[in-house]
Amino acid sequence: MKKLFILILLSMVVFSACSRKTIKEKVSYEGIELTYYKVFDDSDVIEPIINEYTAAHPGLKIHYKKFSDFDEYQKTILNEMAEGEGPDIFSMPNTWFTSNYRKLTPLPERFGDPAGFESEFVDVASQDLVRTDDDGALQIYALPMTVDTLALYYNKDHFEDRIPSQGKPSKTWEGIKEDVEKLNKEDNSFGRFEVSAIAMGRADNITRAVDILYLLFQQFDARIYNDNLSEAIFAGRQGGATSYPGTEALEFFTSFADEDEDHYSWNEFVVDDDSDGKEVEAFAAGEVSMILGYSYTYDDILNQRALLTQEGIDSIDKSAIRIAPVPQLFDPETAKEKRVTYASYFAETVSRNTEHADIAWDFLLELTSKGALEYYFDKTHKPTSRRDMIEDQKKHPTFGVFASQIGFSESFPIIDYYIYKDLFTDVINQFADGNTIDKRTLIDAQKRISGMLPEEGLVVPEVIDDNE
Repeated sequence: MKKLFILILLSMVVFSACSRKTIKEKVSYEGIELTYYKVFDDSDVIEPIINEYTAAHPGLKIHYKKFSDFDEYQKTILNEMAEGEGPDIFSMPNTWFTSNYRKLTPLPERFGDPAGFESEFVDVASQDLVRTDDDGALQIYALPMTVDTLALYYNKDHFEDRIPSQGKPSKTWEGIKEDVEKLNKEDNSFGRFEVSAIAMGRADNITRAVDILYLLFQQFDARIYNDNLSEAIFAGRQGGATSYPGTEALEFFTSFADEDEDHYSWNEFVVDDDSDGKEVEAFAAGEVSMILGYSYTYDDILNQRALLTQEGIDSIDKSAIRIAPVPQLFDPETAKEKRVTYASYFAETVSRNTEHADIAWDFLLELTSKGALEYYFDKTHKPTSRRDMIEDQKKHPTFGVFASQIGFSESFPIIDYYIYKDLFTDVINQFADGNTIDKRTLIDAQKRISGMLPEEGLVVPEVIDDNE
């Protein structure tokens, strides 16, 4: 632990350097108590960093509470904050901040500025977490510990058996379609597949189907909203390479569940939609060759593999679990078009209800320092949010892919996670079931989301300083 503390002290973020003198002037923090809510991370991961920080701030107490259920977590925070209470520090999804910044205390200006933030953290974090306040001034509303992205998990043994000339997935979606034709193993069962090549095409039995659709929206260059975020436009006609990119992205995704397509590889019978593990369990059992997932999907696969072993069921060899960059529309080595993957992560922030914003932010600045995040990666293998850690993490034999994708990751604001998920789940399944006559499901989803946006929009114009 002594090494961890030294690393933290030596690697404090540049843009926060001016905060140290302000905070350290106070010798005693007796009576100051902060509460910190976070989802998924066990106390044995976070509390060592808390203990090192409180040891350097005599009298300070930080009470950490872990939640395992995100729905319960979000409701608890929002209900407590509405009553003027709640945690001083908490983490929320990156897509949450654009519409909820008024619930937060932004990083004090003397602690750092957006330009410094952009130099320390990857670009998608600046897009998600730095925004204009009601006065039009740029503010930093959260600090990210990690930035996770969608990547392609594949069964190495399947590729060596069926496509030995490659030994790994193609880099483009057109190539993946050709891979699918070679990897599929059909049988006479009701589900038709002994081995399905890829989990794509439906939302009821694919864990991250909606996130995959978000990825394809981005890759097809479909704009989700208009410029000031007052209207959803993803179902409409747009300029660019395709006229209706949102519809084309949806049609591409669901084509993998279309039995008339040569790359048909998924249906409602491949995996039971009541299954806890869904496509992850099927991958662990060797029944599907490719799935899309985040860095934590690796542990999910291992857990499913262990359960299968306990039940005496054959499973994928651990050495055959491989991860490739997410496929692109165009060959990333020859095309001029930029690469894109979808970013999903939590970021740490400070409540507007706290009475100790300075010390709360000071703690978060150390929590997201290089030393602390090196320790965090060793514990969790969640990819970094910091630019100065990417090159080292790219060398990791298992999780290096995720670090290599951070630079071209993108996201967009989501007003309500569950409403969006339900809407797009229904849209995907309607298309997958062949209800595509007039595309009304996608248009209806667009109208529903537009109705959730304020007429004035969610984007406040920046204040232009005439003296600059």
